[in-house]
Amino acid sequence: MVKKLFQGSFVRYLIVGITSAALEMFLLIMFVERFALSYLVANVFAFLITCIINYYLSRKWVFERTGERKRVEFMLFMFFVTCGLLISQFVMWVCVGQWHIDYRISKVIATGFVVIWNFFTRKHVVFNRLDTLKSRFSRR
Repeated sequence: MVKKLFQGSFVRYLIVGITSAALEMFLLIMFVERFALSYLVANVFAFLITCIINYYLSRKWVFERTGERKRVEFMLFMFFVTCGLLISQFVMWVCVGQWHIDYRISKVIATGFVVIWNFFTRKHVVFNRLDTLKSRFSRR
């Protein structure tokens, strides 16, 4: 039963995601507390570093490879990562800048939004075969 549980892409995605989120939070706190960066600048650095690691783990363990060239897949991945970063930055700006919530709690809230965004875009676009995508959109 445990083996079957770990065969599902969502469970593997959660494991990679939790690990990535913990690393991202650690980096965010380190950049803010040790290097005195603003929370928004620190968030960008932490987010991007973690996303590169997450891409590698997602490609190797979570989702099936597309069969497309890695460069195309990576560019799609980075496009959606950039969108996720914008979501994260906006949520943190609202929570910290407007509502005066601690940046660490704000990061947890932002991460919730980004996790949902990332799973669906990676599963249905980035790590999906382009021919499958073309067939989905051509029916409409």
